[in-house]
Amino acid sequence: MAITLTYSFTEDQFMQAARAFWAYQGIGDRGNLVLSALTGLVGAWLLLTGMSVGWIWIGAAGLFVAITLVRNALWRRGFRKSVKYSAPITARFSHGDVSTDSAEGNSTLLWTTFRKYAETPDYFFLLLPRRGLSILPKHAVQDEWQLETLRDMITSNLPRAKKHWT
Repeated sequence: MAITLTYSFTEDQFMQAARAFWAYQGIGDRGNLVLSALTGLVGAWLLLTGMSVGWIWIGAAGLFVAITLVRNALWRRGFRKSVKYSAPITARFSHGDVSTDSAEGNSTLLWTTFRKYAETPDYFFLLLPRRGLSILPKHAVQDEWQLETLRDMITSNLPRAKKHWT
């Protein structure tokens, strides 16, 4: 039994998926901005109480904002440069392997190539070694039966990645 999905991403959809993945990993934009606000407030409070170490805290707040902005810019740039996302992607999932056909070409990977998987309300993420990632939007499935069959196939072949806070 195999499941075939065909899907594509706009840049905004890709970034929505990226943000969902970052949040799953505990390094989401929202978490970074909350940390920035908290460290900024602590820094301001320290400065108001006469402690010059507050500048370090304010610098850390700026660093959290910078990390968030730079990461978003780099991933957007990566999306724009990627041939893979310039046309629809067709992925075929069987019990033995995962095959894809995209503008980059065709590939077939054994399930053992992937390290783990992550699942959010809108996506499955198949994690590859060396920070590789395959994003599968759940809106590409035809119905609830196909979604459950795909989930069963993924979970029977891969361990789930640990979810972190944020």
